[in-house]
Amino acid sequence: SMGADSRRKGASFERSVVSKINEWLESQAINFSCKRNLDQYQQKNLADIDIPYHAVECKHYADGWTYKPEWLKQVQESAGNKIPVLIYKYNRKPIQVCLPMYAVNPEWSAESDLTCIMTIQDWFEVMSRNWQHYERLSDG
Repeated sequence: SMGADSRRKGASFERSVVSKINEWLESQAINFSCKRNLDQYQQKNLADIDIPYHAVECKHYADGWTYKPEWLKQVQESAGNKIPVLIYKYNRKPIQVCLPMYAVNPEWSAESDLTCIMTIQDWFEVMSRNWQHYERLSDG
């Protein structure tokens, strides 16, 4: 069935994102291992992947150009006070990461709706630079 096929594709995309994130966490000596949130199928409003300070939602579709506004809304709703991260991919195109501008520039208010789109490598670089700052924010 179409539904099962796209679910399977989504699951394998999530697994590949999880392994990339775990590689990055390990490279930073961050003692955390993320995994797919399997409860997401039972419970509404759960992000696909939880890592410290971030709620991550993954989408993989055959064709498209940019993300659908409802995907962003979905991850913003499930993020609570974590940073909402939307990771999406279309066939034969690189992985894209959409995140709020305040995650890139912590001087900006977390209320801001402005987002930006970058490669997953660039997102890892942003996290490397801002991780300590995210720690402070979450303590506050």
